[in-house]
Amino acid sequence: MNIVDELKKNNLKFRLNESMKKHTTLRIGGNAKYYIEVYNISELNTVLSLSKNFNLSLFIIGAGSNLLVSDSGIDGFVLRFKGEFEKIDFIPEKDECIAGSGVMLPFLIKKCVDMKYSGLEQLSGIPGTVGGGIVMNAGTNKQTIFENLVEVTTINKNSILETLPKQKINYSYRKTDLEGKIILNAKFKLKRKSQQEIVEKITEILLERSKTQPLGTLNAGSIFKNPENNFAGKLIEECGLKGFKIGNVYVSDKHANFIINSGNATAEEIKQLIFEIRNRVYKMKGIKLELELKII
Repeated sequence: MNIVDELKKNNLKFRLNESMKKHTTLRIGGNAKYYIEVYNISELNTVLSLSKNFNLSLFIIGAGSNLLVSDSGIDGFVLRFKGEFEKIDFIPEKDECIAGSGVMLPFLIKKCVDMKYSGLEQLSGIPGTVGGGIVMNAGTNKQTIFENLVEVTTINKNSILETLPKQKINYSYRKTDLEGKIILNAKFKLKRKSQQEIVEKITEILLERSKTQPLGTLNAGSIFKNPENNFAGKLIEECGLKGFKIGNVYVSDKHANFIINSGNATAEEIKQLIFEIRNRVYKMKGIKLELELKII
């Protein structure tokens, strides 16, 4: 039996040769050979088993907000977590919540506001999912997602479940040792606060973001990690690269650590622009910029 027959037999929701432009905020990327949406742990286990049996690569995609997919696409399984993985459960007696890895961060923050819970406001405006946010320790220069994290439940490619308390996870700026593990859900510690106070704080954060970031454009957030005691955007700007363009991509005039797709851009154009930025910053500043963007 071939892969398509197996996917159909197991009633999995899938699409063949799905354009990854639909699933990344840059709107760039070739086709995923098999794009699959899994709605529960049983479906996920089936996909894990099939990927092993057919020796296919497996890539979990969240919101696609920190991702550059190659123009040649992805020759394997691309998974998106839906259904059971988009649930949020609050535990009022402990002031905690458990959020599935497929939950969008803005939605999680909205639900916290509804329940009068504070703690995650600084993540306002970050467009990723809980799972993706944890793997890369997403956040701002004021707070990261790990600050309120209690534990993470993961599954590996052999379908072995593990719950890891924060203390057992190695994490640092935009980095964790969870790469290679599949996150199912995460538990967060929160604090009770008045709804008005929380909303005011979120409004202030989003207003600040709108002043400093090119919202409403096709971008993937920060391209480079901030070097120690410095800012990537500041270094790129000081090298005169704001507005610098290659083909259909350019360095944002608003924030130099953002690259914008002006329409019909290719992954190759982004890679060329990244190369030019790194080269110029290294020549002029002696600093090697490290990518925050994930390239697949």
